[in-house]
Amino acid sequence: MKDVPMKRYTSMRVGGTAGMLLYPADSADLRAMVSRLTDSGIPYRFLGNGTNIIVSDDGIRDALIRTTKMSRLHFTKTKDGAVAEVGGGFSLKRFIRECARRGLGGLEKLYWIPGSVGGGIRMNAGSFGQTISDTLAGIDILNERGEIIEKQTEPGNFGYRESIVRRSECVINGRFRLKNADRDQLQKDMDYVYQERRLRHPMEYPSAGSVFKGVDGQPAWWFVEKAGLRGYRIGDACVSDKHTNFIVNMGHAKALDVAALIKKIKDEVLSKLGVALEEEVELWGFNG
Repeated sequence: MKDVPMKRYTSMRVGGTAGMLLYPADSADLRAMVSRLTDSGIPYRFLGNGTNIIVSDDGIRDALIRTTKMSRLHFTKTKDGAVAEVGGGFSLKRFIRECARRGLGGLEKLYWIPGSVGGGIRMNAGSFGQTISDTLAGIDILNERGEIIEKQTEPGNFGYRESIVRRSECVINGRFRLKNADRDQLQKDMDYVYQERRLRHPMEYPSAGSVFKGVDGQPAWWFVEKAGLRGYRIGDACVSDKHTNFIVNMGHAKALDVAALIKKIKDEVLSKLGVALEEEVELWGFNG
């Protein structure tokens, strides 16, 4: 598809068009696509479910390679659980449900984090004291040279919202070591996480999730709150009343409104509290 409106493919529901949208079926297809684009001089980016991306109103000329069809899932039993091999395009929520259905624990506290498994690995998604790297044993990636390589992983290879996967690389598969667990308890844990998210997060409006990274163990919302920005609004982009590390689209926000609000928050927090916030979301197409 060409000239694709990114409002349809990002959770914030803003942004202009992308030059092209491509769906590889598997790793061989992905590698061939990247090779053709490189040979043709066409810039490209990888896109999963678009849950932490803000695309400018002017759009981007890049080809977007959307990995959502790369969603194989296979479990191999072990002595005390299983190893799950899952495609990078697989929905993280669905993957966690499939694990729980089989009585396999280790990821349940990440339930209802939006996005794909590959995106979750690249940003080392985490919640309620659990991160995706806690159970991650290995990954297959396509690197910037078009090579598919396997990497073994350890929790120590990852940091707070950081991983060994570069933005120019694509997660093809992830392998997770999961432990046997009581299905009823896993479901209770997942229900608790979901209810807490409904209570604390503005799930009723489009958003890109948490906008900023925490600083020195302090969550980002605390700084935004202390700066007096709860409910602050530019156009239809608004700092959520429910959770101040969320910017929500109240109806007809422009990407420019969201970007301006991000800058306003950073400027106010730096001016009033002396703290430099760093974005957790990605801004595409705002620098030319």
